[in-house]
Amino acid sequence: MPDGQIPEEAGTADGIAARAPSAPRPDGALAGRRVEGRTLLTAAAVAVLLAALYAGLGAYWLVVFAQVFLFAVAAMGLDILFGRTGQLSLSHASFYGLGAYVAAIGTARGVWPGAQFVAVFVVALVAGVVVAVPTLRLAGLRLALVTLLFGEVFQWFLITEVPITGGSEGMSVPPLSVAGLSLGDPHTAFLVCLALALLATAVTRQLGRTQAGRRMLAVRDSELAASACGIDLARIKIQAFIIASVYAAVAGWFYAFVVGFVAPDNFGLFPAAYFLVAVILGGAGTVMGAWLGAAYIVLAPQFFNVIGHPNLFPILGGALLVLVALFMPDGLVGGISRTPFAGIRVRLAPTSGGHHAP
Repeated sequence: MPDGQIPEEAGTADGIAARAPSAPRPDGALAGRRVEGRTLLTAAAVAVLLAALYAGLGAYWLVVFAQVFLFAVAAMGLDILFGRTGQLSLSHASFYGLGAYVAAIGTARGVWPGAQFVAVFVVALVAGVVVAVPTLRLAGLRLALVTLLFGEVFQWFLITEVPITGGSEGMSVPPLSVAGLSLGDPHTAFLVCLALALLATAVTRQLGRTQAGRRMLAVRDSELAASACGIDLARIKIQAFIIASVYAAVAGWFYAFVVGFVAPDNFGLFPAAYFLVAVILGGAGTVMGAWLGAAYIVLAPQFFNVIGHPNLFPILGGALLVLVALFMPDGLVGGISRTPFAGIRVRLAPTSGGHHAP
């Protein structure tokens, strides 16, 4: 056969079949069954926990956990933007506030809830584009500072436009009632917010399996390499900002009806930092990390309030962040996934000779 000539049977079905493995590796199939079994067990445990919370908690704590679910939805949006695309943003609380103020202003003016919900998507899309386009060539701290500027402009608007937003005193929001269901009822709020969080979880997991999700990861890992592979960096970044803003705005819209009050302080710099802390603490790039981070940000202050020492939360919370940064660089999800036995196996693995522990 001349050099460089491809055998005739190489492109045929017989040639392809000859090169294909005869059967899947049994260890891969076994690993897949183990992962599926762990997923089912985890889902069953979470379902039992949620049912116990729903049945055993009082009205106050049901509303608190509803806020956990909404915070988790918004945190998933920031995780798509920061954890999966690598865009450091400090405007996420402003997106959250946009949805909340659409609910507050729309309800005060008698706007139908369905029209409000559509308006939330439109406003979030516009806000995502407005923040994304000027920052396409920025990264890291410079990007964070520019997104912070958007948050400050949003704060200025909320405080100065008193006839529209109520100014620094905020606005009361009556509970949303649809088809006999009211978010003013703690049990209804718990279930509705839980359903929204589960839907956001499913959508986020599916996004990770799409071409767009894989391109986001490529942009996060190396913009230069992603561009060399033909990925449109501007398009991916704009998409990530829009998705993040929609997640946050929708969660904020429900938040206004569940809590019943909105004010500029709820959507300023510190809440923006809390969203970022939730993603980093839980584990950037993971859906479960958004859940764990949201639970910590919402429930930890409540715990210190219960024991009568609310001022300890910033101190111990900062210490926890330091510990996580030192010993769990991948966040709580990465730390939990590492068992002591796995750590022993790594330490006992030989360091020479090319032989590694199984």
